[in-house]
Amino acid sequence: MSYKKDFSCVCDAVENINDLQNAVKEECPLSCFSNLLNPITVLGDTIPFVLFTKKGKPFTAFGNVGQLSAGPCFNTVFFRVENVHDCCATLRLLIAFDEHANILDFDKNTVCDVFRLERTDFCIEVDLNCFCAIQCLSPRLINRTH
Repeated sequence: MSYKKDFSCVCDAVENINDLQNAVKEECPLSCFSNLLNPITVLGDTIPFVLFTKKGKPFTAFGNVGQLSAGPCFNTVFFRVENVHDCCATLRLLIAFDEHANILDFDKNTVCDVFRLERTDFCIEVDLNCFCAIQCLSPRLINRTH
C-alpha cells in the first residue's frame, strides 16, 4: 500500500506564516517559507501576503460592507493570517493606502500603488485549497510612515 500526502503549497505557506508570526526567529530571508520578521529591527508580527486564484488573479475581499462601523467600505488583496486549521484559514483584511494616505481601490489601482498596509477589524474564512499561488510581502509595509 502506498501513502500519498495531500500537498498544497498555498496551505503549507500560510501555515508557515502563521507559525512564524506566532514565534519570531532570528533569520530574515524573503520567502513565504522563511522568517520575514526580524526581532532586531522590530518589524512587528505581521507578514502580509496576496493570494492568487486558479485563474491567476489576485483574490479580493471586502471590508466594512454597508459601512456598519467607522470608516468607508473598501476592497483589498492584502491579508494577514490569524488562524489555520486543516487548510482552512481565518484571514484579517489589510487596508491599503497610497503615499498620500488615500485608501486604494483595487478595481481602479494596482498593487504597485501601495505605500502602507494597516490591519482592520474585518476577517474572512477561506479554503486554502482554492488558491494556486501566494506572494509574501515585506512586513515593512505594515503601518509604514516614510
